[in-house]
Amino acid sequence: MRRALTLAIAGFVLVLIVLLPARWISPLLPHGMHCQQLDGSAWHGSCSGLTTANGALGDLSWDVHALQLLRGRLELQLDLTNEGNYLRGVLGMGFGGALHGRNVTLDLPLASTLVSSLPAGAHARLSGKLSRVEWNGKFLNAVEGEVDILDFVGSQGQAFGSYQAVFAPDANAGAVATPTAVVHDMGGPLALDATLNLTRDPGYLLQGQVAARPAAPAELADELKYLGSPDASGRRPFSLSGTF
Repeated sequence: MRRALTLAIAGFVLVLIVLLPARWISPLLPHGMHCQQLDGSAWHGSCSGLTTANGALGDLSWDVHALQLLRGRLELQLDLTNEGNYLRGVLGMGFGGALHGRNVTLDLPLASTLVSSLPAGAHARLSGKLSRVEWNGKFLNAVEGEVDILDFVGSQGQAFGSYQAVFAPDANAGAVATPTAVVHDMGGPLALDATLNLTRDPGYLLQGQVAARPAAPAELADELKYLGSPDASGRRPFSLSGTF
């Protein structure tokens, strides 16, 4: 009798957990984050009208990978969409605020609201496929995959073209290493080859060489002269840094 009662209680608790309404997790959202409407369950649910202090993020849906819970890990398939923009992937959560992402795809607007060091009015599109992303609670300590910065326009309306950053797996090797990418242009007014390092501020350091192509606007070519004298191939060294 006692064993049957115990099994019945355990079964009830299990059903309660599985069917836990999504609206019950509203108090667990980070400070400043709100959902206009929560539907489904904590295991398979959605948040319509997700907002933060910086503005609207869009609609979020999730699926918890139940088998990972048996290994003591919380892992979710997330899908965030907002008027054609999206961020999708598998997100795992660890101790100390650590986050582990894999199979991440994204297509988002890039502006000063996302990267604070960008001048107001500068904008582009950020598109990418990342097989691995690691955040240790303070900074990104591993990134693998490709990110494209498409149709970058400066604060004064200058067209700078498109660029690709490739984070190779071996770029994360070493206990003190930070993610490093090889960056090159994808056509446009500037020929660029550089290295991007994601620092622990968290921020970035972009260093390399750049030259204006023959078809580049004269004012853009003139701006490059402030970088110093060109080498034999006509390229000038540059260095840019900032924080996110």
